[in-house]
Amino acid sequence: MSQVNITWEGKMKFVGADDSGNKVSMDAAPIYGGENQGVRPMELMLMSLGGCTGIELGHILNKMRIVYDRLDIEVSGNRVEEHPKVFSNIHVVYRLSGENIPADKVNKALQMAEQVYCSASNMIKKVAEITYSIEINGIVHKYEEN
Repeated sequence: MSQVNITWEGKMKFVGADDSGNKVSMDAAPIYGGENQGVRPMELMLMSLGGCTGIELGHILNKMRIVYDRLDIEVSGNRVEEHPKVFSNIHVVYRLSGENIPADKVNKALQMAEQVYCSASNMIKKVAEITYSIEINGIVHKYEEN
């Protein structure tokens, strides 16, 4: 069982901690009484998606012996206008750099990461459409799903 603890630190600031002691500050926008002293919870969900798929992608690429110098992930999402303002669609871009990175292998690794191993993507895609793209050394490669 996973468990986190959330502590209120005044106004609209909360700090979440996992069972290893890692912490994340969350806060609301000033319009809601916050002071911008932390990540908004919905942005944290986008970070979770990027982090989860990134960890899985990196792990799979390492197992495939694909060497890369850099892996950056950009996640953007659109929310519906009515409450609850859930994400309707999310786009994730994986930017890799390095020599001799085969796009087809990165595509296969991403398929495995997002469709099989990443719990966050498999949970979020039940609510929002998630699309993906891959950039290797600045060249865009279309992500091909199974």
